[in-house]
Amino acid sequence: MTQDRVGCKSQGNSKRAVILIGHGSRAAGADDDMERIAEALRTSDGRIVELCRMGGRGAPFAEVFETCVRRGATEIIVVPYFLHFGVHLRQDIPEMLREAVTKHPEVRLVLGKHLGYDDSLAALVQKRLGESLELCDIRSLSPAPIDRHPGDAERKE
Repeated sequence: MTQDRVGCKSQGNSKRAVILIGHGSRAAGADDDMERIAEALRTSDGRIVELCRMGGRGAPFAEVFETCVRRGATEIIVVPYFLHFGVHLRQDIPEMLREAVTKHPEVRLVLGKHLGYDDSLAALVQKRLGESLELCDIRSLSPAPIDRHPGDAERKE
């Protein structure tokens, strides 16, 4: 994701919003972790933090962008909740952002960095490997229905 430096300086007096954009899913509860991240960001400094997904459940980007503008945001940073620099990051998301910002030239809209590689992510993968050592073989894993949040079946029985 290469960028030139035109309009790159953040305005100190801007009301800033953050939009986390993820892939999305039809499965209930699939985005719960992204919701938790958004809530942690909101709690940390009270800023506007919204979520949207490329597909599945939830509001589309244009609607979330308009919500931020209505709430007074003059600078919006879109953080792609993606690990890989694939087609969504190279084409789909930049196109959505360019289209949305044409209606609001007064808003500075930034496509932030995706999650990608970070030493903390490598440490997290190492942690997950350790946590996985005691898990059962895949043949013992029950199917997870997509229309229920994880754990719903256990709670109902």
